[in-house]
Amino acid sequence: MLPDWPRAQGAPLVSGLLKAQPEDFVVEEVFDLEFSDDGEFDWLWIEKRGDNTEYVAKQLARMAGVQPRAVTYSGQKDRHAVTRQWFCVHLPGKHKPEWSVPENETWQILRQGRHRQKLRLGSHRYNRFILRLSDLDGDLTDLDARLQVISEGFPNYFGEQRFGHGGGNIDACRQWFTGQLTPGRFDRGMYLSAARSLIFNTVLAERIKAGNWNTGLNGDMFSLRDSGSVFLADIDAEISTRLASGDIHPSGPLYGKAGKLEVSADVAQLEDKVYAEFSDLCAGLMKNNLTMERRALRVIPKDLQWQQLDDRSLSLAFSLPRGCFATALVRELINY
Repeated sequence: MLPDWPRAQGAPLVSGLLKAQPEDFVVEEVFDLEFSDDGEFDWLWIEKRGDNTEYVAKQLARMAGVQPRAVTYSGQKDRHAVTRQWFCVHLPGKHKPEWSVPENETWQILRQGRHRQKLRLGSHRYNRFILRLSDLDGDLTDLDARLQVISEGFPNYFGEQRFGHGGGNIDACRQWFTGQLTPGRFDRGMYLSAARSLIFNTVLAERIKAGNWNTGLNGDMFSLRDSGSVFLADIDAEISTRLASGDIHPSGPLYGKAGKLEVSADVAQLEDKVYAEFSDLCAGLMKNNLTMERRALRVIPKDLQWQQLDDRSLSLAFSLPRGCFATALVRELINY
């Protein structure tokens, strides 16, 4: 089981349902794209319901008669949702196929075009979300106050979907690291991501408990808003002003071999304690040659809007940088 990591505003006063049906969770990639009308790559704008991204990629490979590795996408999307995202199929020396999706499938091609460039992982900048929270029960007056605070930033936790059902990806990762499991390439990547995410979430939880997750701590590396670039700086008046304005955020570790991205002082002491708690996962990550990266501890939603639909449901619309989880926002608002 996964820990119930602390919320920035404390436990929500309202409970409800998220994803009562796929249409309650709509996510769409925000992508700047111009087709070249030639090239070796077919780009397909696909809407899916109830399917994961990897499943659709495999179906496209089968339809095009290519190996699965010839199909790429920018990011994994939720299965229990309505999602719209780009897929790319490498077709060197081949005519553009007649893409015909079987009627019994729960995904469809909305748009397509030819391009000279391959779609690479992490190419899109944002995801746009439209959510419906239903069966709300509790002090609904608390929602507006929480959303006002959330609009200025919320903890950038990895969502529970990163860890598999009941944290199963962490269990499988430990079995792999101890030689009890031999996963394939896709599963290996999933388990490594889950291990790094668990360590990051634990560091963020400790920072929330200490009250410095969004204000900085001695030895912090700071992340530029929405860019991923990080830098080391002492906390002075300028840094404090930039933190308060949301221009920069404190960062946490995506564990791996140390390089240029090294924290110091109080931050290093806190993170070292977490590494000791998960020494088995850290050793396995090192063995797999991952390099240390940093991730912002805070994320500020873009264009956050909300509307009370009736006395038991609420709609939310917002955009988040790629890699950030809508469920991390929702858990600050309600218990679901």
